[in-house]
Amino acid sequence: MTLSEYSHLREQVIKSFSENERHGQLLSSLKELFREKINSPRRFEEITTIGQLLRILEIRDALSENNIQPLKDIVHRLPSNSRLLQRIIEYEQSHVPVEPINYYASEHLPQQSHRAPVESFVTNNLNTTMSEKKVQRIKQTIIEDIGVFWKDFGRSLGIKENTIDEINEDYRKVPMKAKQVLEIYLETKADSKTWFYDICEALESSRRKDLCKKIKKISVMNI
Repeated sequence: MTLSEYSHLREQVIKSFSENERHGQLLSSLKELFREKINSPRRFEEITTIGQLLRILEIRDALSENNIQPLKDIVHRLPSNSRLLQRIIEYEQSHVPVEPINYYASEHLPQQSHRAPVESFVTNNLNTTMSEKKVQRIKQTIIEDIGVFWKDFGRSLGIKENTIDEINEDYRKVPMKAKQVLEIYLETKADSKTWFYDICEALESSRRKDLCKKIKKISVMNI
């Protein structure tokens, strides 16, 4: 774990938040979001900046270099957030330890408070009846075949329009744009049990029923 990288990411979140013209309103909503974690009426009232909020979350052990979910929750509320969100995802992939969970064998256990990085998340937490190779084949097929429908696909998955616009500006090749949309969905929105069906519905809504059929065939392959 590299604390300096965490600190740098933390400062980026503070900077982006402070530059938002609605930072006062956003701070109020974030204080409400983290009210239980703040766990002190006096502390709650004393928080007047995003930096103070992050510090309290660190004191309460709700935010650390090993758990940056609160940073992700904050960035999701900022406009034009795709670049910073991608940095957070990349940090998680490199730094946050992952504890694989079998949701089918442990449905009675409480849901974990943080998400795993994209690759581990899809193979360990999404659908344990599918092999890692099968899940990766499904992802790669979508990325390679979605083509110009990637924006519609992203919208159908619930990706914000401003995030789609940023991805469109940041990446030249369509497969890379599709990859970003899919990874953001899997990392921040996917349900552990319905992700595959949600993706199929999104493909159908994006006028790509053919691609939906294609990944359904992959899902039943013996791989």
